[in-house]
Amino acid sequence: MIINKINFNLAQEIVNAVKEVVDKDINFIDINGIIIGSTDKSRLNTFHQAGYNAIKTLSNVTVEDNEEYKGSRKGINYPIKINNIAVGAIGITGEPSEVSKFGFLVTKITEIFIKEQQLNYKYEADKQRINYVVKSLIYNNVEDKNEIENILQEFGIELDQQFAIVILKINKYHNLRELETIENHIKGVLDDIGNIFKLYIYPNEFIALVNQERYNKLRNTHLETLSKYHGILTGGVGRLKGLYEAYKSYEEARIALKYSAENHDILTYLDSLNLELILESVDTETKNQYKDKVLKSLDEEDINLLEVYYKNDMSLKQTAEELYVHKNTLQYRLERIYDKSGFNPRKFNESVILYLAIKLS
Repeated sequence: MIINKINFNLAQEIVNAVKEVVDKDINFIDINGIIIGSTDKSRLNTFHQAGYNAIKTLSNVTVEDNEEYKGSRKGINYPIKINNIAVGAIGITGEPSEVSKFGFLVTKITEIFIKEQQLNYKYEADKQRINYVVKSLIYNNVEDKNEIENILQEFGIELDQQFAIVILKINKYHNLRELETIENHIKGVLDDIGNIFKLYIYPNEFIALVNQERYNKLRNTHLETLSKYHGILTGGVGRLKGLYEAYKSYEEARIALKYSAENHDILTYLDSLNLELILESVDTETKNQYKDKVLKSLDEEDINLLEVYYKNDMSLKQTAEELYVHKNTLQYRLERIYDKSGFNPRKFNESVILYLAIKLS
């Protein structure tokens, strides 16, 4: 990509930087011959004939007399070329014999500024295209398949493979510096697995499109880097799908993210879930009816007890220890739950009914 039009801000940055080196008045002339950056503010937006000629001829133009060229003063004007195309001219004001020694240095400084700007433009353009592809796929909003496929192919992504969606969510942080550190580690993990197609959803989510190779690599690399963020970072990974079914993988990643948060895991893969998959397939109205029927007579304390009880695999000893109660007290409270709900937490068949209701809460 060639920048054939330099904006005012960049032109002024260039002349300010060159001024620091040569300590002469400097002008930047655009391809139309207009001064768009100058250390002499009175000359901004005026026509510079010598600079315009330098651009048109791709050669240096020396001004020996202030009246020689319209809007020009003594000095030398150098065309600025990127890939042999003139994008402007840089003029040094002063006696030509004195300023000529700065010509090479001045043009190189200017080219560096412009090339850096080109890289910034390319980076921003690439980022926008990546965001466009990922958002189009995860939201099932693909308007032009050819455009999507052309962008993927430009980045070396083969289309005849399967992809999965990864969501990494930062749940809490104490300050902006800590947030930046976590973000950098997430980017590091995604970069390590070779992922290009990722986007950041403000304020706390990364979403990445990964192929099968990167999907498998993520399983092996994420724990080592991200395990330090237990309780701070959670993630979900959908199953591998065809390119235009990536939105389904995104929906699955959302489900996995939910269970990752509930279980305080760093990363949950949907294909590692079992009962949870069945529960997620039940519609909201049915879920609510079931919960109301089973749990309506129980209070928050009862439900909290059951959550700890099931987390400890229905072990009376471990549950009592976690709740700091005597084992007999725990048995009494479980009996009360039986009396109130009609379902005995100590019997497997009836306890499953309570467990499902708790999981749906």
